Amino acid sequence: MVQQVTDPQQQQFSTLIENEYDYTRPRRGQILYADVLSVGENEVIVDLGCKRDGIVPRQDLELLDDTYRTSLQTGNRVPVRVLNPSGHHGELIVSLKQGLVQQDWLRAQEYLESGEVWETEVIEVNRGGVLVQCGRLRGFVPNSHLTSVKRGMRGEHVHQVKSDLVGQTLSLVVIEVDKQRRRLVLSQRAADWRRRQQLLESLTEGDVRTGVVRNLVEFGAFVDLGGVDGLIHISELDWKYVTHPSEVLNVGDEVEVYVLSVERERERVGLSRKRVLSDPWGSVTERLHVNEVVEGRVTKVADFGVFVDLGEGVEGLVHTSEIHGGKAACADIETGSPIKVRVIKIDRWRRRIALSLRGVARADSSPGVEGTLPLQAGMK
Repeated sequence: MVQQVTDPQQQQFSTLIENEYDYTRPRRGQILYADVLSVGENEVIVDLGCKRDGIVPRQDLELLDDTYRTSLQTGNRVPVRVLNPSGHHGELIVSLKQGLVQQDWLRAQEYLESGEVWETEVIEVNRGGVLVQCGRLRGFVPNSHLTSVKRGMRGEHVHQVKSDLVGQTLSLVVIEVDKQRRRLVLSQRAADWRRRQQLLESLTEGDVRTGVVRNLVEFGAFVDLGGVDGLIHISELDWKYVTHPSEVLNVGDEVEVYVLSVERERERVGLSRKRVLSDPWGSVTERLHVNEVVEGRVTKVADFGVFVDLGEGVEGLVHTSEIHGGKAACADIETGSPIKVRVIKIDRWRRRIALSLRGVARADSSPGVEGTLPLQAGMK
Protein backbone atom coordinates (compact mmCIF):
# COMPACT_ATOMS: atom_id res chain seq x y z
CA MET A 1 0.00 0.00 0.00
CA VAL A 2 1.47 3.36 -1.09
CA GLN A 3 1.48 5.98 1.62
CA GLN A 4 -0.09 9.26 0.59
CA VAL A 5 1.93 12.43 1.21
CA THR A 6 -0.13 15.16 2.78
CA ASP A 7 0.19 18.80 1.66
CA PRO A 8 2.09 19.91 4.79
CA GLN A 9 4.60 17.09 4.30
CA GLN A 10 5.03 17.92 0.62
CA GLN A 11 5.61 21.60 1.42
CA GLN A 12 8.16 20.69 4.10
CA PHE A 13 9.98 18.36 1.69
CA SER A 14 10.05 21.05 -1.02
CA THR A 15 11.47 23.60 1.39
CA LEU A 16 14.16 21.12 2.41
CA ILE A 17 15.12 20.54 -1.24
CA GLU A 18 15.26 24.29 -1.95
CA ASN A 19 17.42 24.97 1.08
CA GLU A 20 19.72 22.06 0.27
CA TYR A 21 20.43 23.39 -3.21
CA ASP A 22 20.28 27.09 -2.46
CA TYR A 23 23.83 28.19 -3.45
CA THR A 24 25.42 30.49 -5.98
CA ARG A 25 26.37 28.47 -9.03
CA PRO A 26 30.03 28.97 -10.04
CA ARG A 27 30.43 31.17 -13.14
CA ARG A 28 32.80 30.66 -16.02
CA GLY A 29 35.98 32.68 -15.41
CA GLN A 30 35.36 33.07 -11.67
CA ILE A 31 38.38 32.75 -9.35
CA LEU A 32 37.73 30.69 -6.22
CA TYR A 33 39.80 29.23 -3.43
CA ALA A 34 39.47 25.47 -3.03
CA ASP A 35 40.75 22.68 -0.76
CA VAL A 36 42.50 19.73 -2.41
CA LEU A 37 40.55 16.52 -1.76
CA SER A 38 42.69 14.10 -3.75
CA VAL A 39 45.71 14.13 -6.05
CA GLY A 40 45.86 11.60 -8.89
CA GLU A 41 48.04 11.11 -11.93
CA ASN A 42 45.36 12.36 -14.32
CA GLU A 43 43.42 14.81 -12.21
CA VAL A 44 43.14 16.69 -8.94
CA ILE A 45 39.79 16.95 -7.18
CA VAL A 46 39.08 20.07 -5.15
CA ASP A 47 36.33 21.20 -2.78
CA LEU A 48 34.96 24.60 -3.87
CA GLY A 49 32.41 24.83 -1.07
CA CYS A 50 29.69 24.07 -3.63
CA LYS A 51 27.46 21.04 -4.03
CA ARG A 52 29.84 19.64 -6.61
CA ASP A 53 33.56 19.11 -6.42
CA GLY A 54 35.85 20.70 -8.98
CA ILE A 55 38.16 18.74 -11.26
CA VAL A 56 41.56 19.96 -12.41
CA PRO A 57 42.17 17.93 -15.62
CA ARG A 58 45.48 16.38 -16.65
CA GLN A 59 46.19 18.88 -19.43
CA ASP A 60 46.03 21.70 -16.88
CA LEU A 61 48.32 19.90 -14.43
CA GLU A 62 50.90 19.47 -17.21
CA LEU A 63 51.14 23.26 -17.45
CA LEU A 64 52.35 23.52 -13.86
CA ASP A 65 56.06 23.46 -13.05
CA ASP A 66 57.30 20.12 -11.71
CA THR A 67 58.19 21.50 -8.28
CA TYR A 68 54.71 22.85 -7.62
CA ARG A 69 52.92 19.83 -9.10
CA THR A 70 54.84 17.34 -6.95
CA SER A 71 54.22 19.47 -3.85
CA LEU A 72 50.43 19.24 -4.14
CA GLN A 73 48.91 17.36 -1.21
CA THR A 74 45.49 16.66 0.21
CA GLY A 75 44.39 19.59 2.36
CA ASN A 76 46.28 22.26 0.39
CA ARG A 77 44.27 25.43 -0.24
CA VAL A 78 44.72 26.59 -3.83
CA PRO A 79 43.29 29.24 -6.19
CA VAL A 80 41.41 27.93 -9.24
CA ARG A 81 39.61 29.49 -12.20
CA VAL A 82 36.28 28.04 -13.34
CA LEU A 83 36.61 26.84 -16.95
CA ASN A 84 33.33 25.00 -17.40
CA PRO A 85 30.58 25.02 -14.76
CA SER A 86 28.94 22.01 -16.44
CA GLY A 87 31.08 19.56 -18.43
CA HIS A 88 29.89 16.73 -20.68
CA HIS A 89 29.12 14.58 -17.69
CA GLY A 90 27.98 17.38 -15.42
CA GLU A 91 31.42 17.80 -13.83
CA LEU A 92 32.79 21.19 -12.79
CA ILE A 93 36.08 21.82 -14.65
CA VAL A 94 38.59 24.25 -13.10
CA SER A 95 42.13 25.39 -13.89
CA LEU A 96 44.77 25.48 -11.19
CA LYS A 97 47.31 27.03 -13.56
CA GLN A 98 45.07 30.00 -14.40
CA GLY A 99 44.12 30.39 -10.76
CA LEU A 100 47.76 30.68 -9.78
CA VAL A 101 48.45 33.19 -12.56
CA GLN A 102 45.48 35.30 -11.46
CA GLN A 103 46.79 35.16 -7.89
CA ASP A 104 50.10 36.57 -9.15
CA TRP A 105 48.31 39.43 -10.97
CA LEU A 106 46.52 40.29 -7.74
CA ARG A 107 49.83 40.15 -5.90
CA ALA A 108 51.40 42.50 -8.48
CA GLN A 109 48.51 44.93 -8.00
CA GLU A 110 49.06 44.86 -4.24
CA TYR A 111 52.75 45.65 -4.74
CA LEU A 112 51.79 48.55 -7.01
CA GLU A 113 49.40 50.02 -4.43
CA SER A 114 51.64 49.46 -1.40
CA GLY A 115 54.96 50.43 -3.00
CA GLU A 116 56.56 47.41 -1.36
CA VAL A 117 59.89 46.27 -2.82
CA TRP A 118 59.71 43.00 -4.81
CA GLU A 119 62.84 40.83 -4.79
CA THR A 120 62.98 38.89 -8.07
CA GLU A 121 65.44 37.25 -10.46
CA VAL A 122 66.55 38.43 -13.89
CA ILE A 123 65.86 35.66 -16.43
CA GLU A 124 66.37 37.25 -19.85
CA VAL A 125 67.70 40.30 -21.69
CA ASN A 126 66.11 42.14 -24.61
CA ARG A 127 66.85 45.36 -26.44
CA GLY A 128 64.68 47.54 -24.22
CA GLY A 129 65.62 46.13 -20.82
CA VAL A 130 65.53 42.88 -18.84
CA LEU A 131 62.82 40.35 -18.01
CA VAL A 132 62.30 39.19 -14.43
CA GLN A 133 60.35 36.29 -12.96
CA CYS A 134 57.46 37.50 -10.80
CA GLY A 135 55.85 34.31 -9.61
CA ARG A 136 54.32 32.87 -12.78
CA LEU A 137 54.39 36.23 -14.52
CA ARG A 138 57.17 37.86 -16.47
CA GLY A 139 57.90 41.44 -15.57
CA PHE A 140 59.81 43.98 -17.62
CA VAL A 141 62.41 46.44 -16.32
CA PRO A 142 63.26 49.11 -18.95
CA ASN A 143 66.87 50.18 -19.49
CA SER A 144 66.11 53.60 -18.02
CA HIS A 145 64.99 51.96 -14.77
CA LEU A 146 68.14 49.84 -14.25
CA THR A 147 70.69 51.42 -11.92
CA SER A 148 73.59 49.62 -13.62
CA VAL A 149 72.75 51.19 -17.00
CA LYS A 150 74.29 54.62 -16.61
CA ARG A 151 73.29 57.64 -18.64
CA GLY A 152 75.36 57.88 -21.80
CA MET A 153 75.93 54.13 -22.18
CA ARG A 154 75.43 52.84 -25.70
CA GLY A 155 75.31 49.67 -27.77
CA GLU A 156 77.35 46.65 -26.77
CA HIS A 157 78.31 48.18 -23.43
CA VAL A 158 74.64 48.35 -22.39
CA HIS A 159 74.02 44.78 -23.59
CA GLN A 160 77.00 43.47 -21.60
CA VAL A 161 75.92 45.25 -18.43
CA LYS A 162 72.43 43.77 -18.73
CA SER A 163 73.75 40.29 -19.55
CA ASP A 164 75.74 40.35 -16.32
CA LEU A 165 72.45 40.78 -14.43
CA VAL A 166 70.99 37.44 -15.62
CA GLY A 167 70.64 35.14 -12.64
CA GLN A 168 70.92 38.00 -10.16
CA THR A 169 68.15 39.02 -7.77
CA LEU A 170 67.09 42.66 -8.04
CA SER A 171 65.10 44.82 -5.64
CA LEU A 172 62.28 46.33 -7.70
CA VAL A 173 59.14 48.44 -7.34
CA VAL A 174 56.06 47.80 -9.50
CA ILE A 175 55.20 50.91 -11.54
CA GLU A 176 52.55 49.53 -13.95
CA VAL A 177 50.09 46.62 -13.94
CA ASP A 178 47.89 46.00 -17.01
CA LYS A 179 46.42 42.50 -16.94
CA GLN A 180 44.46 42.97 -20.17
CA ARG A 181 47.65 43.76 -22.08
CA ARG A 182 49.64 41.29 -19.94
CA ARG A 183 51.98 44.14 -19.04
CA LEU A 184 53.90 44.23 -15.77
CA VAL A 185 56.58 46.95 -15.51
CA LEU A 186 59.02 47.36 -12.62
CA SER A 187 61.80 49.80 -11.69
CA GLN A 188 65.09 49.30 -9.88
CA ARG A 189 65.76 53.04 -9.70
CA ALA A 190 62.42 53.64 -7.97
CA ALA A 191 63.22 50.86 -5.49
CA ASP A 192 66.60 52.43 -4.71
CA TRP A 193 64.99 55.84 -4.25
CA ARG A 194 62.36 54.38 -1.92
CA ARG A 195 64.98 52.52 0.09
CA ARG A 196 67.07 55.69 0.42
CA GLN A 197 64.06 57.65 1.63
CA GLN A 198 63.17 54.99 4.19
CA LEU A 199 66.76 54.87 5.43
CA LEU A 200 67.00 58.66 5.64
CA GLU A 201 63.77 58.74 7.62
CA SER A 202 65.15 56.17 10.05
CA LEU A 203 68.48 57.95 10.60
CA THR A 204 68.74 60.17 13.67
CA GLU A 205 71.60 62.29 14.94
CA GLY A 206 73.40 60.29 17.60
CA ASP A 207 72.73 56.91 15.99
CA VAL A 208 75.58 54.43 15.71
CA ARG A 209 75.45 52.51 12.41
CA THR A 210 77.63 50.07 10.49
CA GLY A 211 78.54 50.74 6.88
CA VAL A 212 81.03 49.89 4.13
CA VAL A 213 83.71 52.27 2.87
CA ARG A 214 82.95 53.00 -0.81
CA ASN A 215 85.42 55.74 -1.67
CA LEU A 216 88.35 57.66 -0.22
CA VAL A 217 89.01 61.28 -1.17
CA GLU A 218 91.40 63.93 0.08
CA PHE A 219 88.83 65.43 2.46
CA GLY A 220 87.33 62.23 3.88
CA ALA A 221 85.68 58.85 3.30
CA PHE A 222 82.28 57.97 1.84
CA VAL A 223 80.49 55.16 3.65
CA ASP A 224 77.49 53.21 2.32
CA LEU A 225 74.95 52.79 5.12
CA GLY A 226 72.76 50.43 3.08
CA GLY A 227 71.61 52.60 0.19
CA VAL A 228 72.65 56.05 1.40
CA ASP A 229 76.23 57.31 1.40
CA GLY A 230 77.46 59.35 4.34
CA LEU A 231 80.68 61.35 4.57
CA ILE A 232 83.26 61.03 7.32
CA HIS A 233 85.22 64.28 7.11
CA ILE A 234 88.96 63.78 7.54
CA SER A 235 88.78 65.60 10.88
CA GLU A 236 86.31 62.94 12.15
CA LEU A 237 88.27 59.87 11.05
CA ASP A 238 90.43 59.47 14.12
CA TRP A 239 91.47 61.23 17.31
CA LYS A 240 95.00 61.39 15.97
CA TYR A 241 95.96 63.71 13.13
CA VAL A 242 95.27 62.16 9.71
CA THR A 243 96.82 63.55 6.53
CA HIS A 244 94.89 61.20 4.21
CA PRO A 245 91.95 58.81 4.88
CA SER A 246 93.97 55.86 3.53
CA GLU A 247 96.04 56.02 6.73
CA VAL A 248 93.15 54.55 8.73
CA LEU A 249 90.67 53.09 6.18
CA ASN A 250 90.57 51.08 2.97
CA VAL A 251 87.82 50.79 0.36
CA GLY A 252 85.64 47.82 1.30
CA ASP A 253 86.27 48.08 5.05
CA GLU A 254 83.27 47.61 7.34
CA VAL A 255 83.23 50.50 9.75
CA GLU A 256 81.13 51.58 12.73
CA VAL A 257 80.15 55.25 12.57
CA TYR A 258 78.33 57.88 14.61
CA VAL A 259 75.66 59.95 12.82
CA LEU A 260 76.51 63.65 13.20
CA SER A 261 73.88 65.21 10.92
CA VAL A 262 71.08 64.26 8.50
CA GLU A 263 69.90 66.56 5.68
CA ARG A 264 66.98 64.58 4.25
CA GLU A 265 66.04 66.94 1.42
CA ARG A 266 69.62 67.08 0.12
CA GLU A 267 70.24 63.42 1.02
CA ARG A 268 73.40 64.30 2.93
CA VAL A 269 74.58 62.48 6.02
CA GLY A 270 77.53 63.57 8.16
CA LEU A 271 79.36 60.79 9.99
CA SER A 272 82.14 60.38 12.51
CA ARG A 273 84.41 57.44 13.10
CA LYS A 274 86.35 58.90 16.00
CA ARG A 275 83.18 59.39 18.09
CA VAL A 276 82.85 55.60 18.41
CA LEU A 277 86.53 55.20 19.33
CA SER A 278 87.89 55.61 22.83
CA ASP A 279 88.57 59.30 23.54
CA PRO A 280 92.25 59.64 24.54
CA TRP A 281 91.85 63.19 25.92
CA GLY A 282 91.46 62.17 29.54
CA SER A 283 94.34 59.69 29.67
CA VAL A 284 96.74 62.02 27.82
CA THR A 285 95.96 65.17 29.85
CA GLU A 286 96.28 63.25 33.11
CA ARG A 287 99.94 62.73 32.26
CA LEU A 288 100.55 66.43 31.49
CA HIS A 289 101.44 69.13 34.01
CA VAL A 290 101.72 72.91 33.65
CA ASN A 291 105.35 74.10 33.07
CA GLU A 292 106.37 70.57 32.07
CA VAL A 293 108.45 70.19 28.90
CA VAL A 294 107.18 67.35 26.69
CA GLU A 295 107.93 65.96 23.27
CA GLY A 296 105.44 65.99 20.44
CA ARG A 297 105.12 66.07 16.65
CA VAL A 298 104.07 69.00 14.48
CA THR A 299 100.75 68.26 12.76
CA LYS A 300 99.99 71.63 11.18
CA VAL A 301 101.58 75.05 10.74
CA ALA A 302 99.12 77.95 10.55
CA ASP A 303 99.43 81.74 10.40
CA PHE A 304 98.56 82.02 14.08
CA GLY A 305 100.70 79.18 15.39
CA VAL A 306 101.73 75.54 15.34
CA PHE A 307 99.62 72.50 16.26
CA VAL A 308 101.48 69.75 18.09
CA ASP A 309 100.35 66.14 18.66
CA LEU A 310 101.11 65.29 22.27
CA GLY A 311 100.16 61.64 21.90
CA GLU A 312 97.19 59.55 20.69
CA GLY A 313 95.89 62.44 18.58
CA VAL A 314 95.54 64.94 21.41
CA GLU A 315 96.76 68.29 20.09
CA GLY A 316 97.99 71.48 21.69
CA LEU A 317 98.62 74.90 20.12
CA VAL A 318 101.81 76.94 20.22
CA HIS A 319 100.59 80.45 19.49
CA THR A 320 102.92 82.71 17.47
CA SER A 321 103.36 84.88 20.58
CA GLU A 322 105.01 81.85 22.25
CA ILE A 323 107.54 81.34 19.46
CA HIS A 324 110.91 83.16 19.20
CA GLY A 325 110.61 85.28 16.09
CA GLY A 326 106.82 85.11 16.07
CA LYS A 327 104.95 84.45 12.83
CA ALA A 328 108.11 84.63 10.68
CA ALA A 329 109.71 81.80 12.64
CA CYS A 330 106.83 79.44 11.77
CA ALA A 331 108.27 79.07 8.28
CA ASP A 332 111.23 77.17 9.77
CA ILE A 333 108.99 74.58 11.40
CA GLU A 334 108.06 71.56 9.24
CA THR A 335 104.90 69.46 9.49
CA GLY A 336 105.70 66.00 10.84
CA SER A 337 108.90 67.05 12.61
CA PRO A 338 109.51 66.21 16.30
CA ILE A 339 109.41 69.15 18.70
CA LYS A 340 109.82 69.94 22.39
CA VAL A 341 107.23 72.25 23.95
CA ARG A 342 106.27 73.54 27.37
CA VAL A 343 102.74 73.09 28.69
CA ILE A 344 101.43 76.46 29.88
CA LYS A 345 97.72 75.79 30.27
CA ILE A 346 95.26 72.85 30.18
CA ASP A 347 91.63 73.89 29.70
CA ARG A 348 89.74 70.64 30.32
CA TRP A 349 86.32 72.29 29.93
CA ARG A 350 87.08 73.67 26.45
CA ARG A 351 89.46 70.78 25.66
CA ARG A 352 92.35 73.06 24.79
CA ILE A 353 96.05 72.86 25.60
CA ALA A 354 98.28 75.93 25.31
CA LEU A 355 101.95 75.32 24.59
CA SER A 356 105.09 77.44 24.37
CA LEU A 357 108.49 77.24 22.70
CA ARG A 358 109.95 80.00 24.88
CA GLY A 359 112.63 78.74 27.17
CA VAL A 360 112.61 75.32 25.52
CA ALA A 361 115.59 73.83 23.67
CA ARG A 362 114.79 73.12 20.02
CA ALA A 363 115.01 69.49 18.97
CA ASP A 364 117.82 70.33 16.51
CA SER A 365 119.77 72.59 18.94
CA SER A 366 122.92 71.69 20.80
CA PRO A 367 122.47 70.40 24.35
CA GLY A 368 121.76 73.17 26.81
CA VAL A 369 120.67 75.73 24.24
CA GLU A 370 117.38 77.29 25.33
CA GLY A 371 115.34 80.42 24.71
CA THR A 372 115.80 83.16 27.29
CA LEU A 373 112.39 84.86 27.26
CA PRO A 374 110.13 84.21 30.31
CA LEU A 375 107.24 81.73 30.16
CA GLN A 376 103.71 83.04 29.65
CA ALA A 377 101.14 81.76 32.08
CA GLY A 378 97.96 82.16 30.06
CA MET A 379 96.54 81.02 26.76
CA LYS A 380 96.82 83.54 23.95
